[in-house]
Amino acid sequence: MVHDVLSVLISWDIHAFRFINGMMSNAVLDVVFPFLTTTKNWLPIYVLGIVFMLVRGYRDRSTGGRRLIVCAVMLVLTVAVADQLSHRLLKEVIQRPRPYMVLSDAIQLVGSGGGSFPSNHAMNSAIIAVILSVFFPRFRSLWWAYAGIIAVSRVYCGVHYPSDVLGGLVIGVAVATLVLHFARRQWPQLPIGPPLPALPEAPSGSSHRQ
Repeated sequence: MVHDVLSVLISWDIHAFRFINGMMSNAVLDVVFPFLTTTKNWLPIYVLGIVFMLVRGYRDRSTGGRRLIVCAVMLVLTVAVADQLSHRLLKEVIQRPRPYMVLSDAIQLVGSGGGSFPSNHAMNSAIIAVILSVFFPRFRSLWWAYAGIIAVSRVYCGVHYPSDVLGGLVIGVAVATLVLHFARRQWPQLPIGPPLPALPEAPSGSSHRQ
């Protein structure tokens, strides 16, 4: 029974991979997705974003800027640690072959390293989306659109199955949620979340004469 269920799930996984990697294939996406899925192309944005939050946070530390510093530090540490743990523990233990190693019709558009499950790109993008959604909830749809594009790009470029990126997204959400929960419990004084709304100004002439 269990073997039959696994066989069906694996079959669906392969069919979904072939749809995204093969049937969706076209000249435009063959350029766009390899560019978007390559980490070094995002690196300037990552670095500028972190530097901006640190500099702006330090400059405005007396008026609520500390939350930007907390966000930047949390992003860097969580992604760095989770990425290494996933690569050293999960990928090395599970050792799932990449799709292009197994499927003769797979189209590989970018390079890859390590095992296929989970997708570290999807995991890291989910961590970023969760943390940024907590600190900047107004742009939540933007953060998750980014995570979704990265996840789909990994399948389209032939280096991951859909289950790899789904697993990476789930792990990323779980890790970021646990980190946020732990930080709030251990350091309740940290400003984790969006800026507090400004207090309304007292109306002029509200003082009463004696």
